[in-house]
Amino acid sequence: MIATTRRAALLSAFATVGAAALARPAFARQAGKAAAAVDQFAQEVMAAFPDEPGLGITVVEDGEITLAKGYGVRRLGGTDKVTDSTLFGVASNTKAFTAAALAMLVEEGKLAWDDPVTKHLPAFEMSDPVVTRLMTVRDLLCHRSGLTLGAGDLMIWPNPTHTRAEIVAGLKYLPIGGPFRGGYAYDNVLYVAAGEVIAALTGAPWEVFIQKRILDPLKMTDSVPLPSLIGDRPRAEPHARMGPPVRGLGPQTVLPFDGSFDSAGAAGGLNASPRDIGKWMQVQLGLGTAPGGVKLWTEASGREMWKPQTITAWSDGPTPDNPVRPSLQAYALGWFVNDHRGEKIVWHTGGLAGFISYTGLLPGRKSGIMVMTNAEENTVFRSLRYGGPDRLQGRSDFDWIASSRKVQAENDAKTIKDAAEATTPKGGGPNGGRAPTLPLAAYAGTYRDPWYGTVTVSVAGKGRKAGLKIAFDKTPALRGALETFDGDTFKTRFDDRAQEDAFVVFTVKDGAVTGATMRAVSPLADFSYDYQDLKLARL
Repeated sequence: MIATTRRAALLSAFATVGAAALARPAFARQAGKAAAAVDQFAQEVMAAFPDEPGLGITVVEDGEITLAKGYGVRRLGGTDKVTDSTLFGVASNTKAFTAAALAMLVEEGKLAWDDPVTKHLPAFEMSDPVVTRLMTVRDLLCHRSGLTLGAGDLMIWPNPTHTRAEIVAGLKYLPIGGPFRGGYAYDNVLYVAAGEVIAALTGAPWEVFIQKRILDPLKMTDSVPLPSLIGDRPRAEPHARMGPPVRGLGPQTVLPFDGSFDSAGAAGGLNASPRDIGKWMQVQLGLGTAPGGVKLWTEASGREMWKPQTITAWSDGPTPDNPVRPSLQAYALGWFVNDHRGEKIVWHTGGLAGFISYTGLLPGRKSGIMVMTNAEENTVFRSLRYGGPDRLQGRSDFDWIASSRKVQAENDAKTIKDAAEATTPKGGGPNGGRAPTLPLAAYAGTYRDPWYGTVTVSVAGKGRKAGLKIAFDKTPALRGALETFDGDTFKTRFDDRAQEDAFVVFTVKDGAVTGATMRAVSPLADFSYDYQDLKLARL
């Protein structure tokens, strides 16, 4: 889950946080001026990209909610409008809620940020015993564990049946791909572990704490911590382009709603409305205190959560084509932090199947914007995530719509080229690919990966109609045909076409299949389809 659009690279952030850094400059303000500019810009974006079904946008100015509005429709071709009470999955924007919950427990003396995780989860174990011993509660939130990008996400995505306990238990088998605290690679599974720390300390699941200690006090009555709790509340339907040739291209399609993200709730389970999310933005900008005096955490904890922990990227700074590119970027506790045109911005993105969202806070102005979309439209998302903060600053001197069109066109051209190369067999033969080296029945069997579990390959049909089937046994969405491609490399064709197909490369030794590895077919495949981390041994 995911942190940005599930099909785009993360942009990270950095800025120091302290009394001087949080001092508020004397900006000239006019109540609602930014809201009017954002509203107008949102309408321009919707007109420029008419395939976007709907949006939810919230603006806070100088601590006051000045815009909470829906745009477009909940479902492509439908008539139900998006309103200020329509729910959207905000995905990894949930991570800031998990960080805030831990901050509240720190204040109560139930843990310290730098406690070893094993102090609160004795069975916690990483594949490296040194990392196990050194991993702290703070480390769970900072994406600096040494895990590879998105490691273990197949235990939480798409629609698996792994429990939270199984996800945490699987950590000890995940590969360590980098030095502990020596680099950045975004993950979701350690936020699941953070949620289990909260459960261990409070005696109740993560979602109970979020509901009672955050949503209820802020009167976020539309919102729910888990998608399975939505019930009959009005919600947006997810959309994406499902090809051809690959996901991300082709016509807009309505996707099935994923209501099964409960196990990974602490990483991305929250569903919220535009009018509710403004209350969350207010308490963040108030450093723990909401309008009316509701106090959830102290100012010191608010500053701690915005303090950079992990440098994520660096550059030469703004360019004519990208005037907001920061020179240094970092991850804090559930937030990214960097510079936006001379001001500190605290932000996060989120992506689920068919939903992309963005929260951007300008602490110096006590202002912010939240953008929620119900389609994987990078043009829309990019325009609003950068053009929105611009308008909070009273500026509109860069054409983010034209820029996003250009970037998307370049990306689409590259994707078409890369997809053609990826799906062209290299082995020759009448259909381009070589025949399998063994009879199809020789590939059938049960294969096991220590962190994911089992994958079953079976023979279906008889005679000329015989073929292979594949089933990820704990992920019902990942089941379907296994087609010949090139020698001992096969290609999935999952029954659920919303899922990313994979190449399955069988290992053959002495005339027998001993195991398999996998990789995604599409060059656009989201990192949460971490097929490449599977090491399947035949049982």
